[in-house]
Amino acid sequence: MDALQSSLPQHLRTFVEPQTEQLSIRMEPIRCGLFGTLPKAIGEGFLWTAPLGDDCLVSMHSLRLKKPLVLEERPTDFSCIFSGSRATFLSLPGTNDSSPAEMENLAAFSQAGGTTHCLMQAGTLYESTSLTYTPDYFDKLAKMFPDDFENAEEMMRFIEPAEPPAKMRSILRSFTPKRAVQPGAAPYFHAKALEALTALLARPDSASEIEARQEDHALVERAETIMSARFAEPLTVASIASELYVSRSKLCEAFRRVRGVGVAERLRQERMNAACRMLDEGRTDIANVARSIGYARASSFDEAFRREFGCSPLRWCQDTEGK
Repeated sequence: MDALQSSLPQHLRTFVEPQTEQLSIRMEPIRCGLFGTLPKAIGEGFLWTAPLGDDCLVSMHSLRLKKPLVLEERPTDFSCIFSGSRATFLSLPGTNDSSPAEMENLAAFSQAGGTTHCLMQAGTLYESTSLTYTPDYFDKLAKMFPDDFENAEEMMRFIEPAEPPAKMRSILRSFTPKRAVQPGAAPYFHAKALEALTALLARPDSASEIEARQEDHALVERAETIMSARFAEPLTVASIASELYVSRSKLCEAFRRVRGVGVAERLRQERMNAACRMLDEGRTDIANVARSIGYARASSFDEAFRREFGCSPLRWCQDTEGK
């Protein structure tokens, strides 16, 4: 049994295992967590991760690749508090800041489980510290502190992704591999993870602001249900808005606030993820795949795929066959 399997429960491994496999990082136990370095043939950097009980995970990475890589991730449902470099920040859902800083960009968000793909560019610094909370973490907090955390998980879903309190940076700086090898690291990190969540949820919001966010989330979720079930159809922003009985501008504004991306971009992501699944299953007729996800012309699909993943669908098939 490898270090990840012996140190992390299955539902927490889903947040780390795909990265270690695709980047060929061999993780080794340290006092608190696991640490591994990127092979020199692939690039430079490290990954550190530590379970904080069975339902919370802290991870830190600093990676710079020699060649581009489409990283596939397969997490379960989670909430996250994050600080990271420009490139890592821009890869997150709901981060609509068009001009992030070079380092220590903050974000907080919740995300449903599933498979996602992220293009990592060669020579670009991908660095982050993140706290990942599973639904069970919130359930246990609600039982222990009902007056303070009864609705914590629901509140996380409605937080503006790129607006954690500024003091979150100092809290997240507490999590380092250097601190992880010192005595008392585990209880210290446990306390800091709870402090981070408490600081995030303690921000005052008016009832009207919370209600407006809930309405936006509900609208976005209904639109995404249409996209995921019917991406093969010739859907447009206007047709989705019409079906939901809202204006085009209201739908676009809701997506920008909740997901940090436009409706058309979110629909393209849904189609591209479906295309990846088909290609991974061995479907090599590119024109047929294009039609199956709603593209009338294979050339339009090829262009969109290259823009999303940095390679052609045919090259994706060839790389998949070579794995």
